[in-house]
Amino acid sequence: VHGLLVIKTMPYRPEEIVQICQTRAAVEGLTLEDEALLELSEIGKRTSLRYACQLLTPSNILARNSGRDVISRADVQECDALFTDAKASAKHLVEHADRYIAQ
Repeated sequence: VHGLLVIKTMPYRPEEIVQICQTRAAVEGLTLEDEALLELSEIGKRTSLRYACQLLTPSNILARNSGRDVISRADVQECDALFTDAKASAKHLVEHADRYIAQ
């Protein structure tokens, strides 16, 4: 090894998560209530920014199936209940390995 560079990274702040989700939604042509953005921010703090952003599309599908063009907090919460982020999924697999992995 010739050299080592250590870069310290910090978790995203809630307002940064809101801004990133807002930008991602705009790029995808989605409209969200302010409360939905705040919910995504809370989810992003709890899980990851990637997971929070991945909830945008299914949340939009729920809103449209309900006859709405705007994603609500309830849409985001319902999607969060339906899906699992990568960390929670990995934890579940470890805790229940005997059910999934033959030894």
